[in-house]
Amino acid sequence: MKKAEPTRDVPLDQMLCFAVYKAEQAFNRVYRAALEPLGLTYPQFLTMRLLWRSGSSSVGEISEQLGLDSGTITPLIKRLTNMGLVRKERRADDERRVDIHLTQAGRELEAKSGEVLRCIGQALQMDMQQADATLQTINHLTSNLTRAVNVRTTGTDGDSAPHASIV
Repeated sequence: MKKAEPTRDVPLDQMLCFAVYKAEQAFNRVYRAALEPLGLTYPQFLTMRLLWRSGSSSVGEISEQLGLDSGTITPLIKRLTNMGLVRKERRADDERRVDIHLTQAGRELEAKSGEVLRCIGQALQMDMQQADATLQTINHLTSNLTRAVNVRTTGTDGDSAPHASIV
């Protein structure tokens, strides 16, 4: 594989990182409009999707699955609690762990969430094959970038010997 050489002559619109950044901004704008009727932000919506699948999760599990730190997830859960969509419960066997459970209102909100996904699907203007291929590419990119960070911070990617350098 040919390595890209950094240069100041490359225009922003030809940089992969800038294209991903712009796509993220566009996704956020579409989601903001689609989620407005539900009164949710995108991170709140993702949290609710996790809970709709599982029924309940610990704060730590939600944090890990969303890739958010406790300083971000704690106020997010507090807002969902104040909205009456979830409730917190300390585990009897380990009071350090807090589980998040859907309330009835939280379960009822799931029925309205289908419209959000329909809006996103419509905005993407891709068939399922294109969407799946794009998802695979983005997941591969994310995995490679995560591995690169691990190499840079620990000297190893966890799967192989340490690398001499990252380009």
